[in-house]
Amino acid sequence: MQIGNNSVYNAGYSGATWSTAAAKAAQKASSEAADTAVKEESSSASDQKVNQDTFTKTGNDKPVTYSKNQLNSAQVQSLQQAEQARQDSFVKMLQSMVVKQGQKSNLTLFGMNLYVSPEQSAAAAKTLEPGGEYSVDAVAGRIMDMAKALSGGDASKIEELRKAVEKGFKAAGVELGGKLPSISQNTYTEVMKRFDDWANESKKTSGIED
Repeated sequence: MQIGNNSVYNAGYSGATWSTAAAKAAQKASSEAADTAVKEESSSASDQKVNQDTFTKTGNDKPVTYSKNQLNSAQVQSLQQAEQARQDSFVKMLQSMVVKQGQKSNLTLFGMNLYVSPEQSAAAAKTLEPGGEYSVDAVAGRIMDMAKALSGGDASKIEELRKAVEKGFKAAGVELGGKLPSISQNTYTEVMKRFDDWANESKKTSGIED
């Protein structure tokens, strides 16, 4: 009976000793696992931050650039849509400007408006004169300012912008009854000339000659 009691006692003591040792071991393992998790989490966060920095400034006076291989398809599509939206806005503003110029021109001829007074006609004519708001120089200048702002000064976009200008003038002609008035046609010619000047200036700056 004594032996049995000792056996039970020893078994209980051994169990208690084992439980204490196991608890310490488990606590140590848990602590080490926690340290490892913290290190991995820190490393993962660092890697994630690096992966998120897909846009890079190339200079204080230069636009933001990016590497296409750092962008997923959704981001590329979003950028393309934003670029298209800017071009569409440019075409609409250009169209509106040329239509207003054409309407001013029509007013000077009394156009289709039978109620145009000589005073209104004279006022419209004044806006079309050199220095006027809708003169060839003024409208062409505003169009080129918008084009260069849209391009960010990148001359490689000249041909793309030419097509946008052609689209805008064509739409304005349709809105004005199918044909642009002579002053708007002259404005179109002036804008194309300024695109040529921009392209030639860019070639000289980059050292490229025809």
